[in-house]
Amino acid sequence: MLIRPLKPHDQSEWLRLRRVLWPACSEAMHLCEMKEYANSAGARAVFVMVREDGRLGGFAEVSLRDRVDGSMSARVAYLEGWFVEPDLRGKGMGRKLVETAERWAAARGLTEIASDAELNNAAGLKAHEALGFRETFRLVHFLKPLKLVALLAFVGLANTAQAAPVIELKVLSFNIWVNGGRSLSNCIKVIRAAGADIVGLQECNGDTAQTIATNLGFYAATDSDASIVSRFPVVASIPASGGRGVTIELRPGQRAHFFNCHLAAYPYGPYDLHDGKTRSFVINEENSTRMPALNQLLSAMTPYIAASEPCFLTGDFNAPSHFDYADFPWPTSVACANAGLSDSYFVAHRNNHKFPGPFAFDDPGITWTPLTNQEPHGVFDRIDFVYFSAGDGVTVTNSTELDGRNSINPWPSDHRAVLSTFIVTPRP
Repeated sequence: MLIRPLKPHDQSEWLRLRRVLWPACSEAMHLCEMKEYANSAGARAVFVMVREDGRLGGFAEVSLRDRVDGSMSARVAYLEGWFVEPDLRGKGMGRKLVETAERWAAARGLTEIASDAELNNAAGLKAHEALGFRETFRLVHFLKPLKLVALLAFVGLANTAQAAPVIELKVLSFNIWVNGGRSLSNCIKVIRAAGADIVGLQECNGDTAQTIATNLGFYAATDSDASIVSRFPVVASIPASGGRGVTIELRPGQRAHFFNCHLAAYPYGPYDLHDGKTRSFVINEENSTRMPALNQLLSAMTPYIAASEPCFLTGDFNAPSHFDYADFPWPTSVACANAGLSDSYFVAHRNNHKFPGPFAFDDPGITWTPLTNQEPHGVFDRIDFVYFSAGDGVTVTNSTELDGRNSINPWPSDHRAVLSTFIVTPRP
């Protein structure tokens, strides 16, 4: 039985086997992931086992990861999936596939290969043991439904006598790094795993946003750079220079207004401070580079912030918050606060803030960057935000940054995402 690298004419057979191994995955998702292997520039590989009649009898997918639980190596090979058809099992074919993946990894100077299996997959666990893998980490997720009255009492929105009709809304701000070029399928998995309802996507053009929305069964409001996808219907587009704006119908008779932006990346204020530039120099630079676009966007948002319906703003602002620096009025965050918007992460974590800056890459809330090799200056900050209009029946119950530690690994972006959970109650 021949084992060799995947060839272009193997696509249909590879897809057939993938469907057997991962039946819950949609065909669109399979095709998206398969395309990523073809475009991986050597960071991923697929090896196939070929029957005498040319059909495939098995495959192994392997990739390079920056971090794996239980490993101290800077880079590790990861066996993303391997499969052998039932009639070929017990003949050492699975071992040969894995050994081929191991040789591929060793040729790249790696010293470890990792893998995973579901806890209830006894055969998979046994197969890993037989191939020399040792268990390094085990995680069980739990879920318990909350009684609505108890949740309302917690956030102070109602008493137990009469529960108001509320909606829990999860809003995600996510810079997907040049149209998800590192792994669009993992970007989609991040959104799905987060349970996000509305997502502000930065570095995301219209085609990419539509692909994401199609895979999730969402609605899309596309843009050349700052698109929006939503579980709820997008019922109107809002003219908004400096960003993208839409009206979303949460349910009949209840709407929210949602805006998304991606402000200029350079010049970057934290770098200038790191290089010894003065406070006034940095503030003037912020006012001339980012504030024109943000002022236009906030001007478009003004009537919606003032209205009685919820209003949200997500974005990669490429600038920190004045809440995170002692006595440094970063203009972008000050402008949002002055416009009547609340910083959801700050509201949920007030005790963690008013730091003097600068920060370490794993300090709470830091979104730039989870990839230390992307930050040559060692300068890390919270530059991605979810803002909301607090006076419109909106209460934030939680906000957290997402990366490979608490979401999908390998993490597909050079930014952490921000996930904020809200309770929205309609006004009388």
